[in-house]
Amino acid sequence: MIASPNILTPQGEQPVRIEFGAPRDDAAVRAWRAGSEHRLPHAAADAVEFAKLAGKRWRYYLKRDEAATSLRELQDKLKRQPQGEIGFLLVARPTWKPAPSALGVAWCRRTWCNHIVLDFLAAHPLTLDPANGYKGTGVALLRTLAIVAQRIGCPLVWGEATAVSAPFYEKVLGGQKIQDHFFIRQKMIDSLQRKLTASQP
Repeated sequence: MIASPNILTPQGEQPVRIEFGAPRDDAAVRAWRAGSEHRLPHAAADAVEFAKLAGKRWRYYLKRDEAATSLRELQDKLKRQPQGEIGFLLVARPTWKPAPSALGVAWCRRTWCNHIVLDFLAAHPLTLDPANGYKGTGVALLRTLAIVAQRIGCPLVWGEATAVSAPFYEKVLGGQKIQDHFFIRQKMIDSLQRKLTASQP
């Protein structure tokens, strides 16, 4: 486990376990569905699509032995392959039941020049509907990614944003204007890490 921040749930504040994904998580994210009565259908549809794409990338990198299933494995592979591209999946797991086995996922790649590309960040559709009482899954994943970046000495995290996700990144990244891409530099990485530490019980 990398971190255990609190998020808002229907049962009040609860800690989630954020850890590196395992091969079995592919099946969990491919099972995500958005209900027909979802109050944010576009966000829910994006989440389902991104989760499926993340799972597909995850399978591909695992098959090629270019994936890490723990922080230690990531660090070890980078020592052996300083310019290697290594993929990893972060998963937010609930500590209560009933709940989906994966509340959110982040598919990432460490590039040859030691940057991290955040290809897909997705929260389970259940957590995106305001009627369900969830808040904070995506923020928790992004802040945890900052810890991973610090542990491997990565000075930059970057990724693409959609029309649906851009407002989320603007809010989490301190109000900077986000269009179709974002850059999280060292100062913001450190800030996200500090906020994560403060959010843990």
